[in-house]
Amino acid sequence: MTTIQAIESAFSKTVRVGTVSVYAGRAANLFCRIEYRDGRLSITGVEGPLRNGNAIGGCGQIVMSEWEMDTYAPGWDADKVAQFRAVWDAWHLNDMQAGSPAQRAHLKAHPVTDRLDYFGKACASLEAAGLQPDASHLHNGKPYRYGSAWLTVEVPEDALSFLRSLPDTDITPACV
Repeated sequence: MTTIQAIESAFSKTVRVGTVSVYAGRAANLFCRIEYRDGRLSITGVEGPLRNGNAIGGCGQIVMSEWEMDTYAPGWDADKVAQFRAVWDAWHLNDMQAGSPAQRAHLKAHPVTDRLDYFGKACASLEAAGLQPDASHLHNGKPYRYGSAWLTVEVPEDALSFLRSLPDTDITPACV
């Protein structure tokens, strides 16, 4: 992507997905901020933002837990939420990938479930597969070792088009 293409494709938007159940069944508006600039995608969310900067529910990487949707904002439904979460999961911080393409493919096919020693187990799995280091991917002239640098994966245009097409928020959040 050329510099001009990157500038032209940059965008930033706030969306309201709907209302979610948070603590003690309390409903809160769920807002997300989507930013794509210089080839980097960042998505964050907040459940019930307050004027003082706090929130009724979670904030930041709220995609890591299920959302108990009470209502959907205009233009949203269960399928759109599922697609949004899938794009978020796949492409958020696309410029901070620990593995080469072959390493990522191997770990996707052979998931590491140990959360306490993910890195160690991932390296062991890659080594057993002959991918640590990955001789097919050179970084600074050397075969790439998993986790030795942040690599960038280009976000596909269909994912960016989907994010651009999401309805802008219909309510101004207290802060996002």
